[in-house]
Amino acid sequence: MQSAIKHIIPRLCRILLLACLLCEPLAALYAAPAPKTEQNAKKLTPAQKKREAAKRKAARKRAAKKAAAAKKAEKKRQAAKRQRIKDGKPLLYVYSYNLKTGEPLPATHIQVQDVKARPGRKPKVNKATDQKRARISRGLPEGRYWVYAAKTGFFASDTLYFHHKEDEDTIRVALYPETRLTLTVTDSLTSRPVVANVVVRNHRHRKVMQTTSDSLHSVLAVLLDDRQPFYTIEATAINYYPFRDTIFDAHDYTGIEMVPKEIKSFVMRDIYFATGKTQILSSSEAALAELYNLLRARPKQRIRIIGHTDDIGSDRANQTLSEGRCQSVRQEMINRGIAEDRIDIEGRGEKDPIVPNDNDEHRRMNRRVEIVLL
Repeated sequence: MQSAIKHIIPRLCRILLLACLLCEPLAALYAAPAPKTEQNAKKLTPAQKKREAAKRKAARKRAAKKAAAAKKAEKKRQAAKRQRIKDGKPLLYVYSYNLKTGEPLPATHIQVQDVKARPGRKPKVNKATDQKRARISRGLPEGRYWVYAAKTGFFASDTLYFHHKEDEDTIRVALYPETRLTLTVTDSLTSRPVVANVVVRNHRHRKVMQTTSDSLHSVLAVLLDDRQPFYTIEATAINYYPFRDTIFDAHDYTGIEMVPKEIKSFVMRDIYFATGKTQILSSSEAALAELYNLLRARPKQRIRIIGHTDDIGSDRANQTLSEGRCQSVRQEMINRGIAEDRIDIEGRGEKDPIVPNDNDEHRRMNRRVEIVLL
């Protein structure tokens, strides 16, 4: 028994010593004073403590009052909503925004009309969106409606919508901004205004506008959608050759130059070739038809086809390319029945640019086919 005690006592002593060593850092950690800060160092007087407590109490009271008011208002709105749904006229919210920028559009005119309504009948909604949230609201019976939205400077929008009686909905109406193109219609020789009939078509060849230019100012305002890849402009006038051109960028387009019929030369519009080749693309059909109609209307008229290129590539390659493209146009006319001896060709390569070859648009203008009447 005594021998067992002799062995146990040293072990207990070692365990106690180890426990003391471990507990000492913990005790020091808990006993460490709080770090001194300006707030702790600053001592408040009893009067100041009383004022601070009053401020906190007032702030809590205001927050509670505000929360109670919001809760009461929300409860009132929900009750009104349930009543509208019960009456079969839940609110329809219409929100308008700019599709390009995502910004709301205040003062957008909104019309909501029943699909089954007869033409000329007064719409269910006919008002403008508000200034803050760019939206309107109106209680409507369940059914299908057309929602029309219009705003100056934007393309109008129409949306077919089914309004449910079980809940209130929000329609987001997107309006895309218009691109205003100002065109001038002038004589290519005198730069005087020309009265012309102008037709604008989109890339699907659908007519989007038809108007007549003014004889005094020759200025036309055309509204275009820059989401479209391109537009085609056609113009006709008395004693002038038909005009046809393609607009790829409305911001860089200047105007229409009408070529008088007594002129000795003109540039073919909308004649397209494969890049670096002499092959005529199918999109050039209208330009080829105009040249053919001119030659057919004047059976004794002879012409010279002159080809021009930009400055990309060597002089020799551009000269060969211009000659080959002239030959392609000549062959098209021959295939349509025009006599070979009525058509001469001449390739000038990059020798005669009409504008400097300093950007893509100018290079496009220099790549042209000129027709000279002999």
